[in-house]
Amino acid sequence: MKKVLVGMSGGIDSSVTVALLQQKGYAVSGITMRVLPQYEKNDPAVDALSVAKKLGIDLEIVDVSSAFENSVIQNFIEEYRMGNTPNPCICCNSNIKFGLLYNYAISNGYDFFATGHYAIIEDGCLYRGLDRQKDQSYFLYPVYNVDCSRILFPLGALTKKEVRNIAASLGLPNANKDESQDICFIQGTDYSEFLRQRCSSLFKPGPVKNVDGKVIGTHTGIYQFTIGQRKGLGALGSPMYVKDILPLENTVIAAGNQELFSNCLLLNNVVCGAGGVETGRSYQVQVRYRSAAVSGKIESYNGQSIKIVFDQPVRAIAPGQSAVLYNNKGAVVAGGIIQRSN
Repeated sequence: MKKVLVGMSGGIDSSVTVALLQQKGYAVSGITMRVLPQYEKNDPAVDALSVAKKLGIDLEIVDVSSAFENSVIQNFIEEYRMGNTPNPCICCNSNIKFGLLYNYAISNGYDFFATGHYAIIEDGCLYRGLDRQKDQSYFLYPVYNVDCSRILFPLGALTKKEVRNIAASLGLPNANKDESQDICFIQGTDYSEFLRQRCSSLFKPGPVKNVDGKVIGTHTGIYQFTIGQRKGLGALGSPMYVKDILPLENTVIAAGNQELFSNCLLLNNVVCGAGGVETGRSYQVQVRYRSAAVSGKIESYNGQSIKIVFDQPVRAIAPGQSAVLYNNKGAVVAGGIIQRSN
């Protein structure tokens, strides 16, 4: 009997993942990570323990708070300090879930590591999940850093509604639990207060300038802006949006909508699937989680960085976010962190 270690968050998705793997005949155990030294609320171990007892599996609770602090939280803060818009979920997937936890599973004799993500792995390739409203393949390209044939995503071919129905039919204690929309490591406050406590320099007032360098307003901290944003700029005489953030000058550059479009972008920290990518070939490129993929051609690739030229200009590309490349079969071929766009 094949052994699977399931990453359990205490939510419905990972709980149903356990049940489906049991039904398929796997010997299942669970592992729950605590990413904070202590929790004010929403300790993931509480619901995970309840589900593990209901389903009759062993659950190990591990403290990864030190590694999480160093690789995820510090990156989150530093990206904001640099005027970027970070994506901590991708950082966590790369370093913790499909780094630390995956390696723990394999080194402890498990045949597979599984999670409740909505994506599909088939023949060594990562594909979009069937439920396009829940598809999480954008966040999951870091699985190509490891042997993804040893990763299972049992929910990839299901819709969220089907998963909830399964949870209810099994009588799982968390069947009616709401989905969390919060950043998992920010407890009892919003991200701005978290940043205020950890990096007060982000809250320094500064100028808002137009593309010609003229001061047209003020801001109360660069942390609150991302490329393409209008909210928070104040009344500037005409509709204006964030075009750039200059952290060394503590300055926000505002421009009209027509000036937010880019013809190309540069990706660093690129992770590719087994087939790699081809210079001169076009792919579908997704530059944010909820944005539609657009066609772009790889102009250059040096093993770590990719330059992509778009068929049509793309609006509001934000450094710090990821861009993920898909082929015409819907498979993820590569992903990386956006450094800049032109």
